[in-house]
Amino acid sequence: MANSFETHYYPVFEPGFFEKHPELLGPFIQDAPDYLRKQYQERREIIRRYEGRVTWPVVVGRGFCGATHPGAGNVFATVLSGGDNRIYNSDCLYVNPAHNVFAIADAPGASIFSRDIFEKLDLCLKTRPVDDLETIIDELNAGAGGGECAALSLVHFPRNGDLALAFVAGDTYLFQGNVVHKRISRIEGPARFFGSSHDALEPAHVGMAEGDFFIIASDGISSIRTNDEETLEELLLSHAINDIEGFAANVTKRCNRVSRQKIGQREVSTFVSGDNISVLLVYPAAGVPGSDSVILGGYAEVVEAEQR
Repeated sequence: MANSFETHYYPVFEPGFFEKHPELLGPFIQDAPDYLRKQYQERREIIRRYEGRVTWPVVVGRGFCGATHPGAGNVFATVLSGGDNRIYNSDCLYVNPAHNVFAIADAPGASIFSRDIFEKLDLCLKTRPVDDLETIIDELNAGAGGGECAALSLVHFPRNGDLALAFVAGDTYLFQGNVVHKRISRIEGPARFFGSSHDALEPAHVGMAEGDFFIIASDGISSIRTNDEETLEELLLSHAINDIEGFAANVTKRCNRVSRQKIGQREVSTFVSGDNISVLLVYPAAGVPGSDSVILGGYAEVVEAEQR
């Protein structure tokens, strides 16, 4: 059975990005004490060397699209601060078309625990039937140790039946929408995170209708909003209806845009979000089974600046 998706990588900062947005460094230099100002002036030149070198992936298949991004503001601040230039993306997404399992995990802080969850889940699904998914999730949850935890949203679409199986733990998002009726609602879960070994994660059994789609996202998705009058649900629904295949890429780009914001008595340019951002849209009716799975994100990567 052929693979049913493609993965493409895009730069966090396009070539020429900082020439186009020189004002981004202004607030850092202007507000810094004297002993830091020289450092920021030097980093002004260094950060340009990262253009095209830090990337984020978009995965697209029949009936789904997803993306995970380390956060442009997060990368920007990491490079400016110096250190070992270790770029973290604690978010991780999992796509398994062969078993119709789609998920996003978000471990708090600088952690790669979210990838560990999906590597173990993927191994289980290679050796056990997907009908055991609820038991597998409980076993992985109970087996998490060392104080590690993560927010998790996962949805599974059985081949037979009209009920989706959904797990939601912590502050990741899971939405159910419909392109025919142009509506969307959030599927809520418990506040406790995956890794609470004393708790079983209770799944929700969600009915599906013609035209239904599902959106899974980490909490970084909230930066898509530009004012208090726009709801997250309305914005996600609008993007899904306008371009369902390009949804993940378009939403991720919007969350990492540069915006003018008023701070005190002055306006400054800044990145809308400094958080990792991951999003998956699944349109079950258009899905075609594949033979492989993919795990993206959940890494700590040292990125060297290109010498110019």
